[in-house]
Amino acid sequence: MKKLIFALLVVLFSAVTAEMAQTAETLRTIEDGVLRLHILANSDSEQDQYNKLLVRDALLARSEEWTTAASTKESAASELEARLTVIEAIAEETLHAQGCHDSVQAEICEMAFPIRTYGDVTLPAGQYQALRLLIGEGEGQNWWCVMYPSLCVPAVSDTEKPSVVMSEHFDESVCDMTMHPNRYRVRLKCVEWFRAVYAYAADFVKTTEAEDSEEDSRIEEAPQSKCIAELCAME
Repeated sequence: MKKLIFALLVVLFSAVTAEMAQTAETLRTIEDGVLRLHILANSDSEQDQYNKLLVRDALLARSEEWTTAASTKESAASELEARLTVIEAIAEETLHAQGCHDSVQAEICEMAFPIRTYGDVTLPAGQYQALRLLIGEGEGQNWWCVMYPSLCVPAVSDTEKPSVVMSEHFDESVCDMTMHPNRYRVRLKCVEWFRAVYAYAADFVKTTEAEDSEEDSRIEEAPQSKCIAELCAME
């Protein structure tokens, strides 16, 4: 009886592990295939928040022009990176029209995003590449969207839902995760926990190796220092 219970537990553990691995792989596919947009307002004042939305609208009006020819997230990121100075200029001109002279810094970077819903699509929390705009001090509430595939409103028309756009770029597993997020809530939390543990362990190993290397260096230097001291004494 014990052997049977043990065998069932092994089978159950294997099934759960395989399911977690598949969930992690699907999440990685989403992270690798999506380019986000992140705009940080100067402050939470009503005017700064309004300015942030004006900058958003100005960028989205040009976004399709910049990324239409892109067939992958990487090519979309390259197209935008080549236009960072243009993007900054458009944002600053938009602000100047409102009498605001805050500077704007634009960059393509990797950053953490929380879970976010766009129409009938929900993107899970994770590490995404993003076009990030910092307005002024960047201390106000931010605004998120998706540059590639284009899920930003009003970039997505009423006749083409975000789910349709996603299905044009991703396989069935990704579409299922983004269109039925409740099915994956627990599994994604588990993946998030495993990632955190792995990151902690990797950082611990890196720190330990650095400390060991420093200790080895001190040990190697000690005999040399002793020899130098002895030679000095002989002289």
